[in-house]
Amino acid sequence: MQKRYRKPKTVVTVDQKPNLIRHLHDLSGIWQTDIIYIQLTNHRWGYLATVLDPEQRKVLGYKIGDTITAELATSALQIALDKHRKPLIIHSDIESQYTSAEFNTKCQNYGLKHSYSLKGHTYDNGRMEAFHSILKREEFYVKAYQTLTKVQAGIGWYINFYNRNRISNVA
Repeated sequence: MQKRYRKPKTVVTVDQKPNLIRHLHDLSGIWQTDIIYIQLTNHRWGYLATVLDPEQRKVLGYKIGDTITAELATSALQIALDKHRKPLIIHSDIESQYTSAEFNTKCQNYGLKHSYSLKGHTYDNGRMEAFHSILKREEFYVKAYQTLTKVQAGIGWYINFYNRNRISNVA
């Protein structure tokens, strides 16, 4: 069962950036990242930035916050970089958090190429979108979160379950 809600609107005013993974069949050395909205029971919002290894289908890093900022996206990437071998390419949507100077400086400092989904082509970031869809169906839509502390606990548990126990169709 899916719970429908209206998330705040965002507007992209940045010109299209390069998509380096569009025609790649081998996803080794690529990480994907995205941010989703989490509605709390008091009609406030939380935000989850996630970094995923699409080849292994494992969450490498994540950060939850009460504002959707470049710092949120950058923190999730830093957590992943601290724990795992760095990728060649980081792929994201073309949202302001990922086109920010802060995020791009982080990528440059680690020697990462930054690839962007084409506007209106969410399937370019398909495995990341699929993970977020599964997360919403299996965690968010079946529970009501009152605080970001409860979101943190629930997401922490779910990501641990997803990475270690959930059956995946990894080839």
